[in-house]
Amino acid sequence: MPSVIALGGAVASYASVGAGFADIPSLSQVVATGLTACITYFGAVAVTDRDPSAASDADDPHAAHNVLPEQRTVALCSVPGDRTWVDWTAAVLVRAGLTVLRRGGLPPQGDGLEHFTQQLLDGADRVLVLLPEIPPRDLSRYIDLMNRLVAAHEAGEPISWIRYGSFDLWRDGQAEAVNLLDVLPRDACLDLSSHEPEVAASMLVTRLHRLGLRPGGAVTDVALLAGGLNFPAWGAITTNFPPRNPHFTDRDATLAALAQCLLSDDGGPRPDAGGLVGLPGVGKTQTALEFGHRFASHYDVVWWVNAERHVSLIDQLSELARALGVEEVPDLAMMLTRLWAALRERSRWLLVYDNVEQPPDISTIWPRAHNGDVLITSRNPNWGSLGVTRISLKSFDLDDGVDFLLKRTRESDRDAARDVTVRLGGLPLALEYVGAYVEERRASLADYRALLGEGPSHMSVTFDPDWYASAMATSWNVSFDQANDENPHVRALLSIFSFLAPDDIPRDLVPSHIGVLGEERGGLPATRAEYDRVVAILVRLSLVDATEDRIAIHRLAQEYVLSQMINPEEQRRAVCSALTLVSAAYPAEPLSPTSWVACQRIMPHVLELTEPRAAHYPLLQEYCPAVLGSLLLRAGRYLHLRGEHGPARGMLEQALDVESSRVESDSLARAKVLAALGRVYYHQAELGDARRVTEQAIAEAAGEPGADLFVAQLQLHLSRVLRELTAFEDAEQLAWEVLENLRQSEGELSPLVAEAWATYGDALWRRGSLREAADAYSKALEVRSALPDTPVIDMATCHKHLGIINRELNDLDVAEQELRAARTLLMAEYGADYGENHRDVIDVDNHLAEVLRRSGRLEEAYGLLRRVVAARKEEFQDHPDVAGSLTKLGALLRDQGCYEESESVLSQAVAMFERCMGSEHPYVADAAVERTLTRRAAGDHEGAVADISRAVSIYGSRYAAGHPDRERAERVLQEVAP
Repeated sequence: MPSVIALGGAVASYASVGAGFADIPSLSQVVATGLTACITYFGAVAVTDRDPSAASDADDPHAAHNVLPEQRTVALCSVPGDRTWVDWTAAVLVRAGLTVLRRGGLPPQGDGLEHFTQQLLDGADRVLVLLPEIPPRDLSRYIDLMNRLVAAHEAGEPISWIRYGSFDLWRDGQAEAVNLLDVLPRDACLDLSSHEPEVAASMLVTRLHRLGLRPGGAVTDVALLAGGLNFPAWGAITTNFPPRNPHFTDRDATLAALAQCLLSDDGGPRPDAGGLVGLPGVGKTQTALEFGHRFASHYDVVWWVNAERHVSLIDQLSELARALGVEEVPDLAMMLTRLWAALRERSRWLLVYDNVEQPPDISTIWPRAHNGDVLITSRNPNWGSLGVTRISLKSFDLDDGVDFLLKRTRESDRDAARDVTVRLGGLPLALEYVGAYVEERRASLADYRALLGEGPSHMSVTFDPDWYASAMATSWNVSFDQANDENPHVRALLSIFSFLAPDDIPRDLVPSHIGVLGEERGGLPATRAEYDRVVAILVRLSLVDATEDRIAIHRLAQEYVLSQMINPEEQRRAVCSALTLVSAAYPAEPLSPTSWVACQRIMPHVLELTEPRAAHYPLLQEYCPAVLGSLLLRAGRYLHLRGEHGPARGMLEQALDVESSRVESDSLARAKVLAALGRVYYHQAELGDARRVTEQAIAEAAGEPGADLFVAQLQLHLSRVLRELTAFEDAEQLAWEVLENLRQSEGELSPLVAEAWATYGDALWRRGSLREAADAYSKALEVRSALPDTPVIDMATCHKHLGIINRELNDLDVAEQELRAARTLLMAEYGADYGENHRDVIDVDNHLAEVLRRSGRLEEAYGLLRRVVAARKEEFQDHPDVAGSLTKLGALLRDQGCYEESESVLSQAVAMFERCMGSEHPYVADAAVERTLTRRAAGDHEGAVADISRAVSIYGSRYAAGHPDRERAERVLQEVAP
């Protein structure tokens, strides 16, 4: 008769976790891990996650197939929230030579418990049931199941319960409080809580051995069964969580509610996220932080994201992508796609979005992976649109506030604690400052009560922002006075911190760049030693938090410091110093991914300082416009390179406003901003604006000392803009003039000369002079091949355009050869990191698919083009590149005889080109010609005539007689409407 073993307490207790992520494995753990890494395990192992009520395992990636009969089988039963513990337990059992079948923890509604119990036993020699630390939502049904298993035990089934941790949360916040151990037979429980992994594994397998299940795996030393495995009690493998707050107290009911929301899923629809909402200072961030530490054993990825600003949020998700082995990519959509894919490969993950303003701020970066949880903190209570289960957090009530103070100060004076709690309204943040002050000064709560003096009670006031400010100010007055008395640099340093983003201020920001301030240093500490002494004082008084590399200050504390700066000169000095320090820390040339890590770290502080609506912004415009303009330009260029065109545009337009309003104008600085803005407009297909600002940049830079090559680059970019505006003659003439001037000044072998040849070739191509365009690109390729260290992308671009031009010349063999040469270069450069999803590879594949279509290789072309369209839609959504790929796909579908689908796709392309480029752009005509051919093939004569007539009209207004596209359209018109 099969045996049943129930594994309880599927998480290490709060006490055993200790300091959470800061825990360091013992020497025995390290030795065991190293020894086990040398053991190679051979054998057939079956693992399945199928519920016993399911009929088939065919669609389950974890399903067991071809289970070898000679192996002993264990059915492992659990609820979904305990996936990390299930994985660890299953891995230990597999190493011991057992086959593991994974089962659900509760039967579907309508299934009888007796039938479910029997299904657990079917096909298994033993059943192991992991009891969750977090009570399931359907608690009464779960207890009924446990009672059913107890009855089976009493009827003779050899059942043992094994617990890994505490069941305290079964008694917190529950309408029907249950002591789980009272339900289970005590003599049948094996307690593995608070054990090291090798001990827990050894005890587990030894118990199985004694119950008649004799493991036969390659790991014969039971002490080594857990070596090399991630032990859930040690926390997440991948994490950036801030340190745990050792003074955190209360909030157990809130943590239990969060755990039930995120971790106690019974197979039904689980909320997308949990949300802690409430006014500032009530402890939302600290509660979220405690949740991540306390329940770290349930996750193998736990990541903290300061989500106050969208740009910094994206940067922190990029850091997570790197931590998971996803290489840096400039395309935001591609990075997120790869990040979600990496998370889907993990057992379970937790993302904490801290201090989110409103749902639209994170709706576009909501994880597309459902094997994890999202926890947000926000002042905003309205999160229903994202399916967030809202949990409101308020100030401590009187008893909780008193308990917190007594624990924080290690005192027993309840009367003093009560008076202080009432005076400060039970606001957790204010009470934390009280505790820090009492601890630092070795004072008593009675002493602090005397310092507060007589004042109004705040305990009866709720949801009043003025009350919060008053409660915090009352506490801070004492702490700030004490800090300023101890060190004269405190005020100046806090003033700098108060103009920065509150989280993740680089600890070395001030000491590493203090020299750039010169005489503006004011009261800031001049040496690192002085700086560290000031920071130590601020930490002791809980005015800031600090680690080895970061400093954090609460936003309410920042607001208080700013409110104390009533001297205009003090304000000016502090904000200009903060801007200068941030500018010095920001990379001078954010052109490559190697500099992006530094850009990401500093970006939140750039955004904080340069917020146009901030009260301090006019001071920056008036007193340090050069530094402000330079920083905005570099940050805007970084965002543009990352593919965040909208934020880049806003920042560069702001930089232009700064440069334009300077009393002492700097034409070259203004030209650089205009040039960067012109490139953003170009990529957003706003060609009129791109032309306007690029022409302005040329006018500003012309004649400036040393700006000749910069002007030449601007002129080449203007040629590209003119080409897209169909001013082909102007584009060709400008590119040729720049080319001739560069050949005279720089010689034939110059990177800029090669760029000029390529730009000239583009203009010739779009004008229809295909042979001349091929010659120009061949010359560009020749120059680039002769130059050392030519970037791969430049070589690939030449091959790509030669392929496109030869395709239009109908030399399809040469076209394919050139495009495959481009693809080979790009894959060698980017393939290891991005595979086939790099933007430039996608672009080459887009053109290669058209060559394959024209060569009659329709199936090969279809597979390639489908991938191209999907990738571009994910990245751009509404963009000329997407429309161009849709045009090619529509033509291919027509060739395959799919006329209805072809017309639908081509109609999308026409509409998208109209939105992006205007209704009279030749690209609209390109798509209209293809739709003409589809409608003619489908028998829609009237629609075909309308399309081709429109295309001929557009081409006639934009292209000269003899242009290949115009001639083709005129031929089709004659065929359709002779």
